[in-house]
Amino acid sequence: MLKQNGVRVANITLRGMTLVSKFVLLFFLAKFLQAGDVGLYGLLSATIGYALYVVGFEFYNFSTREMIGEDPKHWLGMIRDQLTFYVILYCVFLPGALFIFYMGWLPWSHVFWFLVLALLEHIAQELNRILVAISEQLLASVVLFLRSGAWCLAVVAIMWADTSARNLDVLLGGWVIGCSLGCILAIRKICELDKASLGNKINWIWIVKGIKVAIPLLIASLAMRGVFTFDRYWIESIASLEVLGAYVLFVGMASAVLSFLDAGVIVFFYPKLVSSAKQRNLLLFNKDMKTLALNVVGVTVFLVLACYGVSGYVLYWLNNNIYSENVHILYWLLLAVAIYSVSMIPHLGLYAFGFDKPLLYSQLAGLIVFLVGAYLLEGREGVYAVPVSMCFAFGLILVWKLYAYYLMTRNQDLCVST
Repeated sequence: MLKQNGVRVANITLRGMTLVSKFVLLFFLAKFLQAGDVGLYGLLSATIGYALYVVGFEFYNFSTREMIGEDPKHWLGMIRDQLTFYVILYCVFLPGALFIFYMGWLPWSHVFWFLVLALLEHIAQELNRILVAISEQLLASVVLFLRSGAWCLAVVAIMWADTSARNLDVLLGGWVIGCSLGCILAIRKICELDKASLGNKINWIWIVKGIKVAIPLLIASLAMRGVFTFDRYWIESIASLEVLGAYVLFVGMASAVLSFLDAGVIVFFYPKLVSSAKQRNLLLFNKDMKTLALNVVGVTVFLVLACYGVSGYVLYWLNNNIYSENVHILYWLLLAVAIYSVSMIPHLGLYAFGFDKPLLYSQLAGLIVFLVGAYLLEGREGVYAVPVSMCFAFGLILVWKLYAYYLMTRNQDLCVST
């Protein structure tokens, strides 16, 4: 028990350091760079994040669920088959990403960074998920810190020491190095797995089965991630790159709530919920869901209040009108992420039992509400149309998933007394 608690503390510490590093990077970018450059970085990073869903196809939802509880001697073969599918997707979709630059949504000067980072980020992300699935949470946290935290601190230090380094090329170069180091560390561990299954032929039947499972989840994820991608393009179209720079800072602060929630809570409950659902251990599942709900609500309230509390000090330190004049965007974003965080409770319960359709329908409906709301409110609310529409969208998603979870528990008789 002591060892388990020690691992969890180390995990939370590493993931907390990653979160703090992202905070530090955002704050110093806002201090060191022009708001327009911060806005461009926000567009680039959001578009890369969206591309990860396309090239990843959300196949991990199937593969990690299959790996949990599977004999470890089969793991490496499953990873090999998953990689085979990804290689095909890379060949199909990455060249198509050039359309973004052709349309002028992103400048051609950043096409190299986009392609390299999209590839490295996806590989690192999938490796992280595999490490969590095979119960290597501590190593997964180390890899996450390398790809999302350590390089942020290094870039800030370089920019602090050398004013000529305060540009996007230095920032993106640090990102590439951090991702590369994380991939190398994770690959070394995965190569230690039992290699016997590599002698088997590629299991195309398994891959096709995974594709069928992943398609509705992909659509759902693209819809949800669309909210966190289209918002930036919408802000730029309503206002300017400078206002987008302020939005990028504020959405980064608000999204940190989700990042820490995932790192400190969800990553620990996700494998347990899937495992107890597979075993039909309804008492354990119900108990873990209650604990998950308490953790999610408690952590969300604390982080939202903390973020609100430090915002004044951040604005004073930045001493830039473009940020202080748009600070109310942050308050709406904090409300939006609080609603979204709570929706993760029924989301994980539904996902553990494979009830994927409610996730698809709710998130598609959420995207539609976001787009329609932003369009209707744009003329009256200006840039606030975007975060206000987020609140409406996430509110709908929360209610939808709660009702679907209620129906599932009633039909599956999961609400057993403890």
